[in-house]
Amino acid sequence: MIITVDTGGTKTLVASFDEEKNPKRIIKFPTPKNVDQYIQRIADQIHLITNDKPIDAISVALPGVVKDGMAVWCQNLGWKNQPIRELLSRYFPNIPIFIANDANMAGLASMLRLPKTPRCGLYITLGTGVGTSLILNGNLHKELSDCEGGHMSLNYNGKITTWEEITAGRVLQRIFGELSSDTPLEIWEEVANRIKAGLQPLIAFTQPDVVVIGGSVGVFTSYFSDILSGLLAENLPAAISVPKIISAPNPEEIVLYGCYDNAISQLTSN
Repeated sequence: MIITVDTGGTKTLVASFDEEKNPKRIIKFPTPKNVDQYIQRIADQIHLITNDKPIDAISVALPGVVKDGMAVWCQNLGWKNQPIRELLSRYFPNIPIFIANDANMAGLASMLRLPKTPRCGLYITLGTGVGTSLILNGNLHKELSDCEGGHMSLNYNGKITTWEEITAGRVLQRIFGELSSDTPLEIWEEVANRIKAGLQPLIAFTQPDVVVIGGSVGVFTSYFSDILSGLLAENLPAAISVPKIISAPNPEEIVLYGCYDNAISQLTSN
């Protein structure tokens, strides 16, 4: 049994995956910002979801920079240099535990589930924060695993800020209220403009074949993708093509699928 954990800045999902590579059961709860409380809650939910049946691996995604099982920097949780794998292994000794960045996991899963694996795929998660990953030919390269596009500095409306501070789901909700299928067109236009501010330089730099958007905002990609494509076409150099912009499959659960993919890859390579 593979256990997957999607740790977000606001909520955490814990799931067990069946042999058909689908989540069998998903538990959701608010993410504790105290690390000890987080570890305890994760351990409790894993015991609940497995009913103490054998576990092959635990695969955890974190919203920030991860190195060697440690949360080096998770801004929206206030974590710095927290040994997540070591702490979790105290509850689950002798079980492989894999720790990775959430956007990397979501990007990997998204690109592998497209009809054709792109040469270069750019993934963006728009949730509590803004995360990015670059997947080349269906592979997450170690050298690109620390991409943090959400923290790019931008000049937006005459003010230097980060892309995350103008585009994160929590920011959009504060400004426009809860996004939904009833959200007016003029708001989607503003949402697209905010996404374009950071996406344009990323596309110019990486020239991806596809841009996949996940997270809570990714659910509504179809409402603003055409507007966003038009803005990019107006502002990108003529020689740079506007990539296809789509929603992640199961955008609010795609990180769990990526955690599963990562666990299987790690287990089979060892």
